[in-house]
Order: sequence, then structure tokens, then C-alpha cells
Amino acid sequence: MASLESQCGTLTLQRAEDLIRQMTMAANPNAVEANFRRFAATWLDAHELSIENATWRNYSDAIKAGCKALGTKADGPMRKIGIDDGERIQALISLGRRGKTTNYYVGVLRRIFEAAYQRDAITKNPLRGVKGLPTGDSTKRLPFSAEEVRRIIDNADGEEWQGLILLAAHTGLRCGDLLRLTSDNISDSKLKTVAKKTRKKSGDILEIPISKACGKWLNGRKGKLFPSISILKPTTVSQCFIRFMRAAEVARVVVLAAGDPPTIGRRSFHSLRHSFTSWLSEADIRSDVRRKLTGHNSEKVHDKYTHHDKTLERAINSLPKF
Repeated sequence: MASLESQCGTLTLQRAEDLIRQMTMAANPNAVEANFRRFAATWLDAHELSIENATWRNYSDAIKAGCKALGTKADGPMRKIGIDDGERIQALISLGRRGKTTNYYVGVLRRIFEAAYQRDAITKNPLRGVKGLPTGDSTKRLPFSAEEVRRIIDNADGEEWQGLILLAAHTGLRCGDLLRLTSDNISDSKLKTVAKKTRKKSGDILEIPISKACGKWLNGRKGKLFPSISILKPTTVSQCFIRFMRAAEVARVVVLAAGDPPTIGRRSFHSLRHSFTSWLSEADIRSDVRRKLTGHNSEKVHDKYTHHDKTLERAINSLPKF
């Protein structure tokens, strides 16, 4: 049939692909034609053991956004998602999201389509030629002041939440690493742990001296340090912290500079890690010491966590008076 259509000049590329698919299905009657939702779920399962929990959640969110953008095509034959769909997928994903987030999601979906292409599930990757969006609308992560952290602690729900926020501010540990802590991590007035995010890269043990305030909170505690919080979903922990911020009248979003778009800064639980690093910098603690405490292997990454506003102001104020 293909030969006859070719001779008649009616064999198009799409028709050729359909014939190949039909022959493949005829040769293997039990084969199930791939759809995006099912293929993406299989792809995600294959990566589950090799990526961090936070990355898995980000991938999962990208897939959900992709399925929503595809609509009914997400459950139809994957081969019917064409090049023309690429920019439409990007446009729909960008609604209500910053350029940086949209580019990340599209990048994940591009990898999934590329995997499908490598497995001959599709004949073209619809996102391969889609260009990234401008990221000028992206926001910066900002630290808290010491006074703001004190207010947040005072407005937290009980001693366990207060301890979590205190340890985050005085150790710089990420929320997930804090919630895994037990009394076994405390030894010789130091907190000893391996940061999960950097474990695969170096495996280095972080040894952070315990501040007096943290030592007072930790005194006599056995087993899990945060038993009731550690069972909550990460999103719930974040929402609770934002509620404490609101009660403490600490702004989550800060306009750094007017413009179109304006330069925006955001604060969240992770901002406590930025605060920790910035406070060390303002106290003139050397960069190599700060990196040893935070577990940052890269100076470039560490610089993103170090906010020099007060250090720079102090430097200017130190100039001779004329």
C-alpha cells in the first residue's frame, strides 16, 4: 500500500508515520500506544531513586502543568502532539508563573519528549525548538533581619516550631535536613549531619557548633527533635511558616526597585539559610569558614546566599570624614 501511494504521489510524511505505527501494532498486538500522561509517569518513576525529594516534586509539578496545558492530548496518542503544540504548551504553562519557573517546567517536559523520541514513541520533539522566556520577572531570595526572626519565633505555634526556626537561623540547615535530626546528631556540643542535597556530591559531614540558645532548647531532648512537624508535607510546613510571618507582620514580598517589571524579593523558610550566611559575612567570618558551615562546595553558589547590604554600608561608614 505504501508503495502504491508513493507512486501515486499521495504518501505524505504523516501518512507514512501512520502506516509504520499500524505495522508495528500488527506485529505486536499487545503493544499499548504511548500517551503523554502515562509515559511521563513512567519516566518520573525511573528517576525517583536518583534525584532528591525536592527535585522529584518539581518534576511532578512540571508534568502536572504539562498535562493541563495539553488538555485531552495528554491522554491521546503521544505521536499526535506536533511541533505546533510546542509554543502553545509553553504559553499555557506561563500563565500565572514567572519566566524562570516556566523555563524550568518546559525544560523538564522537553527531556520527557526527548526520551519518548529516543524510544520511537514519537517522531519529533515538540519542545526541541521552543526558546526560553525572559527571566527579568524572576524574584530574588532575601534574608531576614535578626529582629524579624525574633518576631517570627515569638509568633510560632509552640515550642517545637520555635525550636525549628531557631535551629534554622543558627545552623543554616535546610528544612528537610532539620526535620531528619534526632538526638543522635548532637555530640560534643556540635550538631553533626550530612546535608541530603550535597550528600551525593561530597558526602562531607557538617559539624556545626551549637549556639547557647540552641543548646538551651536542645537540652534533655531524646529521639526525633521535631516529631510532630516531620510528619507534615513540605508544603504544609511552608504554609505554617508563612502564617507565622504574617502574624509577626514580616513581609513576604519586598519591592527592591521600581520598574517594568519591578525587582521583587521574596522571603520564606529557606530565607533563614540566607540570613545565617549573611550574618556570618557581616561578622567578617571568612568565606571558607562560612562554606564549611553551610556545606556549599561552590563559591558561586555561596555568593547567592550572602547578602552584603549592611557590610557594604559599614564599609562606606568607615571612610574618613571630610
